[in-house]
Amino acid sequence: MTRAMKRIPISAAKRIAKEFGYDQVVIYARRVGEKPDPCGEHMTTYGVNKEHCAVAARIGVTLQRFMGWKTGE
Repeated sequence: MTRAMKRIPISAAKRIAKEFGYDQVVIYARRVGEKPDPCGEHMTTYGVNKEHCAVAARIGVTLQRFMGWKTGE
């Protein structure tokens, strides 16, 4: 049986920021394999305040563009 891929919540990125002392956290996760197993990628960003949040989001968008994701922009 295949384990389910779940979205990584912002609260997980916030927990990493707090525990390890960072202002911005960008989490990039991948699941690779062969069909019929589900594959995919996910990104979660977090900033400790509005400014850091905006920077983390820009980093996330830049990485998504670099990897060829359709970002909806």
